[in-house]
Amino acid sequence: MLGQDDIKLLKGMMESVIDERMPKVIESVIDERLSKTENFMLDEIGRTQVYLENKINKVQKNLEELNQYYRITKLENDNTALLLKMIDELSKRVEELEKKTA
Repeated sequence: MLGQDDIKLLKGMMESVIDERMPKVIESVIDERLSKTENFMLDEIGRTQVYLENKINKVQKNLEELNQYYRITKLENDNTALLLKMIDELSKRVEELEKKTA
């Protein structure tokens, strides 16, 4: 049988082993959790980046369509202004011809 001194000696040895190895175990667990958290964050950032890139591409496509619409509308307005000017000039010429023939 073990005596009190032997039990105290074993207890001290066990405590020293625990004190020596516990920080390493805790550090290992913390490192593993940090690594998992880092990987999760990187995955989430990657997914967010892809999502935002898709949104930006859609916005750029819509902007290009709006620019094309703007250019077409501007050309139509310019053409309409030219036609109105031509009609006005023709109206004046017709009036002059009517005055001459009357």
